[in-house]
Amino acid sequence: MALTTSVPLLISQQFDSEVVLANYQNGVYYNLDGSAAQVWLGLKAGRTVEEIAGAFAATTGGDSGSITSQVQAFVDSMLAEGLIANGAADARSETWSPVGPFAALEFQRFDNLRELLLMDPVHDAGEEGWPLRETQETYKEN
Repeated sequence: MALTTSVPLLISQQFDSEVVLANYQNGVYYNLDGSAAQVWLGLKAGRTVEEIAGAFAATTGGDSGSITSQVQAFVDSMLAEGLIANGAADARSETWSPVGPFAALEFQRFDNLRELLLMDPVHDAGEEGWPLRETQETYKEN
C-alpha cells in the first residue's frame, strides 16, 4: 500500500528530533517525537512500512517482526487521524535513515489552539486588526 504525507491543509515542520503537524482543516496539531518522528520522516522520504521497520531493525538489532507490527499499527493510527493518506507515495529520498533507538510509537494530539488555527485572516479582521474577536461585555462596578 502506497502512503503519502501530502494531505490537504496539513503542514509539517521538523525541529531537531521532533515533528510538529498542524491540520488547518480541523484546527488540531500534533507532536511526534523520537521514533514516531522518524516514521513520519521515512514516509515523507517515500519509504514503505516494511522499509521503515527494516531500517529500524537493522540499526537497532531489534526483532523485525515486532517492529513491523508496531510501525504498521502507528501508521494505521496516523491514517485514522488524517495525518497521512493512501495514494501515490511521496518522492523517494535517498538520504533517509532512522536516527536514535526504536521506542514506543505515539503522537500527542492538541486542540487548544483550534480557534486560532481555524481563523481566516482575511475575513476575521476589522479596523482594530487581526484577529477580530467579539468584544466582551464590560461590567460596571457598583
